[in-house]
Amino acid sequence: MKFVLDRKHASRLIHLCFLMYSAAYVGRYSYAAGLLNISGALGIDKDMAGMVSSFFFFSYAAGQLLNAWLARYYEPRRVVTLSLTVSALCNLGIGLCSGVTLMCPIWLINGIFQSTLWCSLLNIQSKYLAKHDIPRAILWNSVTLALGTFLSYGMSSLFTRLSFSWRIAFYVSAATVALTALVWWLGVGSIERCVRDGSGVLENPEQIELPAPDTAAAAQKPRLFTPHFTVVFVFACIVAASSSFIRDGVVTWMPTILFEEFAVDKSLSIALTMVLPIISFFAAFLVRVAQTKLRGNMLMETLFFGGITLCLGTIILLYPLRLALITLVLFALSYLFLASITNVTTSVIPFACRRFGNVGSTSALLDACCYAGSVVSTYGLGAVAKSFGWMSAVQLITVIAAVSIVITLTGTLLARRDAHTKEIL
Repeated sequence: MKFVLDRKHASRLIHLCFLMYSAAYVGRYSYAAGLLNISGALGIDKDMAGMVSSFFFFSYAAGQLLNAWLARYYEPRRVVTLSLTVSALCNLGIGLCSGVTLMCPIWLINGIFQSTLWCSLLNIQSKYLAKHDIPRAILWNSVTLALGTFLSYGMSSLFTRLSFSWRIAFYVSAATVALTALVWWLGVGSIERCVRDGSGVLENPEQIELPAPDTAAAAQKPRLFTPHFTVVFVFACIVAASSSFIRDGVVTWMPTILFEEFAVDKSLSIALTMVLPIISFFAAFLVRVAQTKLRGNMLMETLFFGGITLCLGTIILLYPLRLALITLVLFALSYLFLASITNVTTSVIPFACRRFGNVGSTSALLDACCYAGSVVSTYGLGAVAKSFGWMSAVQLITVIAAVSIVITLTGTLLARRDAHTKEIL
């Protein structure tokens, strides 16, 4: 008989996961948050500055492809603790670097170890949480992006305003991630002891014991990757990449756009970027509302991409007026829709696969696609801006958003032709 955590211990696990992944974002976005200061201090071009982030995204995406296969064998307590510790050391290493040459391999290592965290998080939640606790977990998981990004950019803005070296933010990030690794090790250890002695679990009401004579085949989990599902899943992977291309382009280059195109003070431009994750906090609520009104996860993504295209198109139309505040609001709304797509891609769809036993693997595949888009984004948009200007970069992501509408709509129509696929996508 399978057992799951009671309400008290389920909440403890959800909050531990929230703390862990928020800190992971601090250790992940510390470079993007300090990019404007780093490029200025070291005297490097936009495309070279963005290349360091691209090294991270590349190794993260490649690591997720490997994790899609290995995730089922991970022991989350040990793997997460090790990965957070290495990430802390990488942040410390960046703070000690004197040039981009050494930053690239250090940030590549950070990406490899950070790629184990999300699938481990979903695996431990899928293992220990009851069905009625999953919506709470999805909500708290989605907030990690907002808090982690807010802390990263907040530290960078504060230290810039105080005229501190850009290196200080990396030292603080390293300390934050290292401390979180210790909290995770102790916290998960405590929960697992409660599972072993039975003091923190309740009998899983979802578990149905099958009669012994029905053979092992009857008890096997249904197959997830049927031919029809695989075809539609490819569409989901493509839009995962496109949404991350747009999202990380907005987050990474927003301070530079505000500084160079709208003459906003450097520290203020970084601080204003913090509006993005604060607004994205509402993404999980937007997804919950959309789920009550719409049937189909890819249909939700279609509408979100429509909102992104509208917002970015308006930015392009109003650009000659140089309206910094309105531009920021429109970028923020775009980011809200992008964060909603991320929530659907990395949480809602994987948990929909729970009865197939593929939560960690599915999330790893989709997350790999997300970061494949991010690989191209930070370096590619920096190169486009360097050659053609920032509005050309905005026009590019607007076209990508518009094309994504067609892709998600096509995926929605295909998903409805198969009950198994319709249930998940």
